[in-house]
Amino acid sequence: MGLDPVVLFFVFGLVAGLLKSELKLPAALYETLSIILLLAIGLHGGVELAQQASLQLLGQSALVLALGVLLPILAFVLLRGLRFDRVNAAAVAAHYGSVSAGTFAVVVAYMLAKGIEFESYMPLFVAILEIPAILVGIVLAKGISRETHWGELGREIFLGKSIMLLLGGLVIGAIAGKEAIKPLEPLYTSMFKPVLAFFLLEMGLIASGQLGALKQFGVRLAAFALLMRGIITKAVSGHKGKEGAAK
Repeated sequence: MGLDPVVLFFVFGLVAGLLKSELKLPAALYETLSIILLLAIGLHGGVELAQQASLQLLGQSALVLALGVLLPILAFVLLRGLRFDRVNAAAVAAHYGSVSAGTFAVVVAYMLAKGIEFESYMPLFVAILEIPAILVGIVLAKGISRETHWGELGREIFLGKSIMLLLGGLVIGAIAGKEAIKPLEPLYTSMFKPVLAFFLLEMGLIASGQLGALKQFGVRLAAFALLMRGIITKAVSGHKGKEGAAK
């Protein structure tokens, strides 16, 4: 079974970058692609949210928010133990409290292509996770002091591009509903993968420029990634075991 063509676009960008190719997407195009993807994810989630809203979803959102705080703190402790400086440890740890919109888009496309069912309101959780990730990351990096500008921090968290687009799409989709949103459905159906392909092409080009950092941090980052994966996998397995026993 071959790789998804969308993933191959990332590989193409990575190889082109490593070969020092002149290939480069215009900055304005890359920005437009990211806006389209975020809005499409939000719209799709909003339409489904309108059909499935419940108190259970509220409880799930609270749990997701708690995980978004706890995981970066755990990651930060492990990174400091591996002798990363405070700022770099906080920056990496913050990534474990959120979900990359690009990564989420790739996973959604893959699951849809394979016919794997999942809850369609997941974009809500993607937006929720951005809040603790940014807040905890900044606090871990700088600490809390009298000089902390909470107004600027709040603006950065709640008015950032990713959150605004995801939440805006969610609200529009939830208010409009499935029937009214039909003219825009191509954004998250037929148009989604082509847009994602070009987005990942640029991601590959960007990634090729960051590979040099692996020489300095590669071994420690790999050790950290394996530790975090083991901890999260064990926690998820334990939770599933408890659910199975309860049934």
